[in-house]
Amino acid sequence: MTQSTAAGDQVLDRSRFEGLSPRQQLDFYNENGFLLIPEAVSAGQMRRIDEEISCRAIPPRWDYWDEWPGPELESLIANPRLLEPLRLCYGDDLRFFKSVYTEWRDRVATALENRRQNLHRDYTPEPTDGDYRNSCASWVNVGHYFVDLDIDEGPLWVVPGSHRVAWTGQREFEAYGDQARMVLARAGDAVMFHCLTMHAGGAMVSGRPRPSLFQSYRVGWAAPLGAVPEWPEEIVHRSPPDLRKLLEGLNDGTRFGAHGMIRV
Repeated sequence: MTQSTAAGDQVLDRSRFEGLSPRQQLDFYNENGFLLIPEAVSAGQMRRIDEEISCRAIPPRWDYWDEWPGPELESLIANPRLLEPLRLCYGDDLRFFKSVYTEWRDRVATALENRRQNLHRDYTPEPTDGDYRNSCASWVNVGHYFVDLDIDEGPLWVVPGSHRVAWTGQREFEAYGDQARMVLARAGDAVMFHCLTMHAGGAMVSGRPRPSLFQSYRVGWAAPLGAVPEWPEEIVHRSPPDLRKLLEGLNDGTRFGAHGMIRV
């Protein structure tokens, strides 16, 4: 499952994910808590997304709640190449509740330090800022990468199987650092990872931006533990049926914490 590089056995072989059957994708995700989806976005659409971003005044970090995206980025929400494995792992009743574009200009992970972020989990049942979007009991984050990642160019680090470690409220996970592995996604790939999977962004040694988009989906029954803003009505009403179903009812469902939950 690994390839021989200067990083030894820390790099997961991308070819492992090519040609997986739906059953194999499900088994891999359930076992490891993440899944790379090769070429989730076509080269042509990648060019159109780049043009859309280039002509907009997008800050280094941009939340869809602050400003809804243009048509090319919007199309990624209900992208069939992405929804098929999402529904395979989480069922047909999904809600799209958050998206953040970032260029990953984190000055903590600098070229001089040449290190990744600290390992963390995205599940947040008790947010200090009042944003309950990440408090849903069962949800998944999807990273879209717009440049090729490499060992020293912003790799995604994951700890395979860490979604099965029970939630205790712990916030420090570097004890699992020896188990962390690099996922070297290419431009157009997507990586879906469980809300309890320990992960981190890697350093960009070149210092250049690492533009990426993180889209969040939850199962229909898993309501956030506190009220969250609904998507604007005008956006929901003008959306095609496949997208509208994902956007409606962000506060619907049952408020149930993920304490002790280890699988979707």
